[in-house]
Amino acid sequence: MSGSRTKKQRRAQHERPAYLVNADFALRSADAVLAVDLHEVPQSRVNQFAVGWMRAAFEQSRVISRLTKLGMGHAIAPNRRAFWELTVRLLWFAGLGRSDREEAADTMIAHGRSTEKTTHTHMQSMGIPSDIDIAAMEDFVLDASKEKAMQEQAKNLTAAVKATELNLGMIYRLWREDSTWAHATGFLAGHYAPAEDNHTIGVGKPPHIDRDLEAHRLATMAIVFSVGYILTDEGVPSELASAATVAFYQTH
Repeated sequence: MSGSRTKKQRRAQHERPAYLVNADFALRSADAVLAVDLHEVPQSRVNQFAVGWMRAAFEQSRVISRLTKLGMGHAIAPNRRAFWELTVRLLWFAGLGRSDREEAADTMIAHGRSTEKTTHTHMQSMGIPSDIDIAAMEDFVLDASKEKAMQEQAKNLTAAVKATELNLGMIYRLWREDSTWAHATGFLAGHYAPAEDNHTIGVGKPPHIDRDLEAHRLATMAIVFSVGYILTDEGVPSELASAATVAFYQTH
C-alpha cells in the first residue's frame, strides 16, 4: 500500500501545473536559505555584499513564488526585475578576481552615495526637508576604483553583464522584459488598458516570459553557488561558506 500511495503522490506531483511545482520549490528554497545562520561569516564589505544580495534575492523569490501561486504573475514585474538584477550582480561579483571585489564593492557604495547626494539636492530645490546626512557619507572612507570600466559596471547593469565572462544574455533579457512592466511606460498603460477600434479602453494584463518559473528556479541555484564560491574564495571556512547551498539542496 505504501508503494502504491507513493506512486500516486508522484503522479499527482507530475500532473500539477509546472508553475505551481516551481513556485512551491522556490518558496521552500527561499525559506530554507533565509533561515541559515550566517552570523559567524567574517565581517568584510565583500562578504556583506554577497550575503546581503543573496538574502535580498531570496526575499524577492519568496514574494514571487507566493504571488505566482495566486495567479498574480502579471503584476509582479518589479519583484522579478529586482530578482534578475540581484542574480546578475552576484554572478558579476563572483566573476571578479578576489583582489578586485572589495574595490568593486566600494565603487558601488560610492555610486550609491552620489545618488543620495543628488536626491538631497533635488529635495532641497523643491523645499522638501531632507534627512540625508551628507556629512556622515563624506566621512565614510572608500577605496573606489578610478577606472572608468569599473565605475560603469558599478552603476550600469548592462556594462556589468557585458564584462562578465559567463554569458548572462538570458537573465539580462528577462531583466529588460520585466523593466518594461516595472515602470510607468506607455507599454504598461497599453497592456492594462488596451484600446479596441481606436476608441474603446479595455482591460488587460502585461505579459511575462517566465510563466512557469523555470528560469527563476535555475537562477536560485546560480545564486547559492555564486555566494558559496565568493565566500570560499574570501577565506570563509568551507562548511560555513556552503551552508546556504546545503540548505537549498535539502529542500529538493
